Amino acid sequence: MVEIRLVKHLEEIEQLVDLFQASFGLNMPSELWHWKYIRNPLASDAPEVVAAIDNGNIVGARPFLYMNMWLENKIIKTAQHCDTMVHPEYRNRGIFNRMGQFAIQYLKENNFKLSYGFPAPISRPGFLKQGWRIVTPTEILFLAISPQKLIAKVLKSRLLGNGLGFFYDIFLNTQKTETLQLSNAFQVQVFEHFGEELKDVDSLRDKQVIDLVRDEDNILWRFDCHPVNHYRYVIAKRNDRLWGYLVVSIQEQVNGLVYGIVADYLVKDKDITCFRALINRALIESEKSDCDMIVIWVFSEPEFREELLKNFNFKSSFRFPYNRAFTYGYLDALLVDERRAERIDIYDKNNWRVTYAYSDIA
Repeated sequence: MVEIRLVKHLEEIEQLVDLFQASFGLNMPSELWHWKYIRNPLASDAPEVVAAIDNGNIVGARPFLYMNMWLENKIIKTAQHCDTMVHPEYRNRGIFNRMGQFAIQYLKENNFKLSYGFPAPISRPGFLKQGWRIVTPTEILFLAISPQKLIAKVLKSRLLGNGLGFFYDIFLNTQKTETLQLSNAFQVQVFEHFGEELKDVDSLRDKQVIDLVRDEDNILWRFDCHPVNHYRYVIAKRNDRLWGYLVVSIQEQVNGLVYGIVADYLVKDKDITCFRALINRALIESEKSDCDMIVIWVFSEPEFREELLKNFNFKSSFRFPYNRAFTYGYLDALLVDERRAERIDIYDKNNWRVTYAYSDIA
């Protein structure tokens, strides 16, 4: 019978990476797995992982990506469920559910307050059955930097790209982005690495919502030390005081498209003019890097969402015809420590402030 138990993560990386390949048909570099689960500043010296074992072989696993988060003015331990996997030969045997029950008990015993994630469609019903609840759909806003080039890449035809891109500009891209009047009150700078200017980033957060802790250790690990992706920091100062922060990454997707991903951002007092200056610079950085499109999550920031739609001509992945090209996702959550229930409702989308940095793949 398949046994569900904890195994020493460091000793089983090779098996776990092989299981990832077998489960998802995707390559996971061992250095990326190591960064994600072992080098994480919140991981213990001897981290463990929930696993399903059959005759000494790992046939299922339930890893968690540990994050510190602000719950109003308290820092709590949270666990993002990601890379939950069962070998194809062992599916439909209840292993997913058994690992889930074990994992919830593990989180409770280790003082985690909440868990969240962005489950794939195939695993979402399983998480909902185990108690996770959908908080909100994860709408993507995107801007095609060069529609002709983008369509040509998707259809693998320059001729079709030029033709359809022309019609896209006429019929679907009718709101041309005008030259914005950017406030000269902000001094915008770009940095390749974390530095002194970024040490006060957490002071920009909204203290009334659930948000990531952005201290030096977490930012360095999340962005500077990433083994695959490269990130740039964009900051805006006002009167020499940090007013806004944004992180942008240029990443090639499995389909060959190159995305400029706005991985993270914070703006003091939701200052629209500051956000506008940061986005403008992110667009410049993406265009210089020959991106096909730039994408961002702003579904928990309605003011910024409207700014991108109206003044920057971004499009929503929820709108036709773009919804035919994007897979719908969801943020789900589980309150592990019921004593936190009266502090803030984690199932209310208005109590979250979410960027791509919440995800394990941005």
